[in-house]
Amino acid sequence: MIIDVQTLHQRQAQGEAFLLIDVREFADWQRATLPDAQHCNVYDYFIDDSSEPGLAVMAAEAATALQPMFTGYPGATPVFFEQQVGMRSPRGAWFAWLLQRDDALILDGGVEAWQAAGFDLTPGLGLSRTVAHPPAANARAWNRDVVCIREQVLTADGVTVINVDARRPSEFDGSFAHACCQRAGRIPHSQLLFWEDVVSDGHFRTADDIEARATAAGLNKSAKLQVYCHRGARAATVWAALKLAGFAHVAVYVGSWHEWAEHPELPLLHGS
Repeated sequence: MIIDVQTLHQRQAQGEAFLLIDVREFADWQRATLPDAQHCNVYDYFIDDSSEPGLAVMAAEAATALQPMFTGYPGATPVFFEQQVGMRSPRGAWFAWLLQRDDALILDGGVEAWQAAGFDLTPGLGLSRTVAHPPAANARAWNRDVVCIREQVLTADGVTVINVDARRPSEFDGSFAHACCQRAGRIPHSQLLFWEDVVSDGHFRTADDIEARATAAGLNKSAKLQVYCHRGARAATVWAALKLAGFAHVAVYVGSWHEWAEHPELPLLHGS
């Protein structure tokens, strides 16, 4: 799930093949990145239809961007990174897992940890891709276990199936809403696990620390956890953290609050 910079550098020196994917802004990649890193924009993508057909389209669109990178580096382990661990590198790894590349890794600490270890950066050259809507090929296969449809979120009971809100507390209680959202609040049967609480100083917290925070938030390892945020990026960070902490049944509701708020027939809650 994650790899630290020392381990990555050592395994590269031993001849192991890695596909390094920089998910920062394009200009940042061009300016200075890990040697031979490719570039992919995984952050700006979102969907407004988290139905089964909508998820199939998303998988196809992710495959259109990422599959050529995977096939161009046969046998290489994908490693996604950004400046520090934030919203982007976990989302890149999540897209890879969606496409059944469950060997995909997140570089803990990102570019800053690489530099702090004394390793070189080089200008970004070569291919840049974007996970975007048109055009898309068909995804031959994708992992339904890491994603959930809107109906599954609606029918959560808060015990065996728990919705996990990765947004800030003011979004959870409905006192703040993004300008693009028609409604404020949270999805029923949600527990709050703020995404910034699972990382510290640009790194994931330890597995034990994350598990303790998740337990304090009312989550348990026997339940299915369905993580959402505003448009699906912060949710991927919490998804990765929960997997790191040993929670086996974790999925992302990719449409997240941006989709939910657009459906007036869907219930919501306010307050803490």
